[in-house]
Amino acid sequence: MTRVKKIKLILDDEIEFPIIGISSALSDYRLAWELNTHLDLSFQKGEDCFNLPNKNKDLMAYEYYIHENEDDFSKFFLVKNKQKASTLFTQNDKLDFFLILRENYVYTLEDLILELRQVNGIIAVFSFTSNNFEFSEYLND
Repeated sequence: MTRVKKIKLILDDEIEFPIIGISSALSDYRLAWELNTHLDLSFQKGEDCFNLPNKNKDLMAYEYYIHENEDDFSKFFLVKNKQKASTLFTQNDKLDFFLILRENYVYTLEDLILELRQVNGIIAVFSFTSNNFEFSEYLND
């Protein structure tokens, strides 16, 4: 009789997703409007908040705008980096906004960055992945 070899399957729950850092002097609602107009998106203010720990490990509520389209399976979040005297991503505290692409089947990252650089009021755009941020596991829906 031959022995059966056991194979262990280890699944990684964390899915890597792109995050785009945006430098802009616009307010959050104005930037959402510019993105809606220029990129034909539908950002709306989220009904609830992201609850993320700050430097002291206290949970802070961060407001956001959400674009969700069931036709093309896209789900984007626009979050202001500095809210309520706290910084969402302290390692990138010079950036004003983060565009979190949870589900993106519409744009290639390079094309989206080029489009964002054409939007009125956006000064600079930087590309990251969720692995670059220590609290990205809290952004998993």
